[in-house]
Amino acid sequence: MRLEADGLSLHVDAPTGVLTDEDRGALAKEKPQLLKLLHRERRRLEEADRRGLVIRWAREPGYIAIHDPTTGEWHEVPASGCPPWILESAKAHSRRAREQR
Repeated sequence: MRLEADGLSLHVDAPTGVLTDEDRGALAKEKPQLLKLLHRERRRLEEADRRGLVIRWAREPGYIAIHDPTTGEWHEVPASGCPPWILESAKAHSRRAREQR
């Protein structure tokens, strides 16, 4: 099942027979909250896309923090397992941050 917000409309895409009358009633009842949640998620993903791929040193020593522009999530991975280009990106990010201070 897929829910999509379009202004004040809530579009539900589900295979035929999957949604019961009870499900439809629950969706109608919770529509304002679902729309709010879907709009917030859209803004979060737009911000993630705007920020793009970011690679920096994590707070935990020896780890790299990588921002996923498709989900907005941050992933921390051990630096020891990263390819050299990721380490160079993290170093460059640190240099830029120091220069801006």
